[in-house]
Amino acid sequence: MQHKTFFLIIFICFLIITWAFSPGSKAQTSQTPSVKAEEPESSFQKADEFFLKKDLKAAASEIRKGAGFIKKKAKEASKDGKEGLTASVQELEKLAKDVEKGAVTSEEKLKDAFARSYQALANHHYLKATELWAKKKTKETGQALTAAAQYLEQTARWSGRKLETGTAEVLNFVRTVGGKLIKGTGYGVEEVGKGIKEIGSELSKFGKKTEPQK
Repeated sequence: MQHKTFFLIIFICFLIITWAFSPGSKAQTSQTPSVKAEEPESSFQKADEFFLKKDLKAAASEIRKGAGFIKKKAKEASKDGKEGLTASVQELEKLAKDVEKGAVTSEEKLKDAFARSYQALANHHYLKATELWAKKKTKETGQALTAAAQYLEQTARWSGRKLETGTAEVLNFVRTVGGKLIKGTGYGVEEVGKGIKEIGSELSKFGKKTEPQK
C-alpha cells in the first residue's frame, strides 16, 4: 500500500511539472495581442461590442477613452498633424454624446469615425517621420514609419475596405525600411525617402475614401 501511495505521489508530481513546462501553458501569454493599453484599438473594439449589445452608456465611455488617446497625440503633433487629430477628437466626442442619448442607429457610423481616427493618427506619424528624417534621427524615423503603416492598415479595416495589392506592398516595404532604421543598419537613404513618399501617397488616397459623406 505504501509503495502504491509513493508511486501515485511521484506520478502526480510528474504531471504537474510536465504541465508547467509544456508549450501550451506558455502559449496563452505568447499569443496575447500586441496592442498597447493606451492605444485606441481596445476602446474602439469594446465600443463597437457594447453598441451592438445596446449598452449605449458603456459604448460612449469607450469612445471617449479612444478620443482621450488621440487628444494626447495631438499635443505632440505638428501644425498639419494636429489639425487632423483635433478634428478626430471632436468627431469622437460628438459621437459619444449621440450614442449615449440613442441618436445613433447604425454601427457604420462608429466604424467610419474610428477609420478617420486611424487616418489622422497615420498621417500624424507620417508627418513625424518626415520631420525626424530631415533631422537624421534614424531610430525615431523608423518608429514613426512603422506606426504610420500600422494605423493605415487599421484605417482600412475599420472602413471595411480591403487593401489593394499595391497598398499592401507599400505597407510591407515601409515596415521593412522602418525595421532597418530602428536597428540602425541595412537601410539606404533612397529607400527611406521612397518609403516616406509612398506611404504619404497611400494616405492621400485613403483620406479621400474616408471623408465624411456630404
